[in-house]
Parts: sequence; structure tokens; C-alpha cells
Amino acid sequence: MVEYFHSNNFVLYKGDCIKVLQGLSENSIDMIFADPPYFLSNGSFTCRSGKRASVKKGDWDIGHGSIKNLEFHIEWLKECKRVLKDNGTIWVSGTYHSIYQCRVALEINGYHFLNDIIWFKPNAAPNLSCRFFTASHETLIWARKDKKGKHTFYYNLMKNGKWKEDSLKKDGTQMRSVWSIGTPKPSEKLFGNIRHKSL
Repeated sequence: MVEYFHSNNFVLYKGDCIKVLQGLSENSIDMIFADPPYFLSNGSFTCRSGKRASVKKGDWDIGHGSIKNLEFHIEWLKECKRVLKDNGTIWVSGTYHSIYQCRVALEINGYHFLNDIIWFKPNAAPNLSCRFFTASHETLIWARKDKKGKHTFYYNLMKNGKWKEDSLKKDGTQMRSVWSIGTPKPSEKLFGNIRHKSL
């Protein structure tokens, strides 16, 4: 486990996510946000800056068939459950390429489901083949480690907070399970489009 960045109250590790998780103490984490591989780096293409571009994120994003991919999701989610506190929660983000396997892997590992969220992207890239619907959302699954646990939810903040980037959220209304938020801005990609099979 390599310490990639360290601040006063923040440490970023670079490495294989399962090995990093195995180095963490049991029942030590309040919340996990995971953006696991979508397994898209198998010759697919996308639209980047208006042009066709390869979806080659790295070898870690190459799929190895449905069974192997599911086994991977089961394994890392098992380690996440081990390190989560009894009242801890996990968020898992993904597209249809991977999120349904994550859903099954969460169930196999005995998580308790709280919500699924649709992240609608109003400025999503167009579908260049013109043979499919334009992919304009991701799904987030929110689950608790244990059914008997008591997770934290800031209801008043969700209801009364100012969420300027979400065009669907109305002031003073309950936060709904569809969020309309644009894709990351160029300023958020200042250091490049770096993604690893890591935490």
C-alpha cells in the first residue's frame, strides 16, 4: 500500500483496491464512496471534445467475462463490509455495464439497501453511432453495512440546503432520487483524467 498524498486529515493511497482495503482495520470506516471499474476498455469508443475517442482507461478496466467480473465485485465489496463500522454506509457508482453486477454483489455480501440514485447528466456526450439512446445517466446505489444499523442522514440539510448545480432540486423540498448535475468541468480535470483500480 503506497501513500500517494497526505494532508492534515486526508490520506490518498495508490494501489490495488483489495490490497489497500486489506491493510485497513476492521470496523474503522464510517462511509465509502466507490467508483469501481466499468469494464469498458475492450475496444469501445466514446465522444471526447466532439470527436471519436477510444475508451482505454487501463488494463484494470478490461473485462474478463461476466463470472470473473462478478467475482471481482463480490471480493472488493466483501472487504468494504469488513472495514465499515456497524452503522456505516457505502455508495457505489456505475453505468449499466457494471452497476447491476455491483447490486448482486452487494446482496451476496449481505448489505441492506437504502436507495438507488439516478445521476442525470444534462450535458452528456452524444452517441456517435446513432444506433442507441444517448447514455445520459449513471446509477448510484446507497447501502448500509447491516440491516439493524442506524445510518446517518442529514435530512434538513438535504431538504433546505442550496444545491445550485442540481436543476431539479427545489428549495425547501425533500431531496429526490434523481439528481440533475452536469459532467465534471475542465477545472475539475486540471491534473488529467486519471483513474485507477484503487481507492
